[in-house]
Amino acid sequence: MSSTAVKVLLDSTYILPTFGIEVVGLTDEDLLLLREAGKRGKVEYYCLSVTWIEIIGKVCKESKKRQIDLETVDIAVESLLHSGFYKWIQPPPQAVKIAFNLRILGHRDNIDNLLYATSITNNMVLLTMDQKLRNFLEKHNYKTGNILAHKQLLRKIRNNQQIN
Repeated sequence: MSSTAVKVLLDSTYILPTFGIEVVGLTDEDLLLLREAGKRGKVEYYCLSVTWIEIIGKVCKESKKRQIDLETVDIAVESLLHSGFYKWIQPPPQAVKIAFNLRILGHRDNIDNLLYATSITNNMVLLTMDQKLRNFLEKHNYKTGNILAHKQLLRKIRNNQQIN
């Protein structure tokens, strides 16, 4: 990847379509544009290893409604872990401390806390549609300029704008 590529940490929302799960507000065209941005070296996609906790829960819940079989899960997991398109990372110690503080302040979603904290400590964009997280962070005077939804990210990439 290019050194000018934007480092983007993905919320589970952007991983679920790999399992065939549709996400409200995220179209096939959006997914294709995000993929193309990655293939062209405009962005590097990162996933936090602890996100599997959230993904497994959501996929299992949806599998009851949508009949997601184990073969689909196997293909999705293989793609996510071994395609080279996504880089899987651990939260650094400073991020764990920030996430801990967010929990103490009252934000109960530990995965989101770790995602946000990792994005801040690693100077990454956090790609999420979670307005509740953004509102909480703003209420507590945390930086939110690195939090983008896919439409915002795609617009910035298209316009070659600086992110952050």
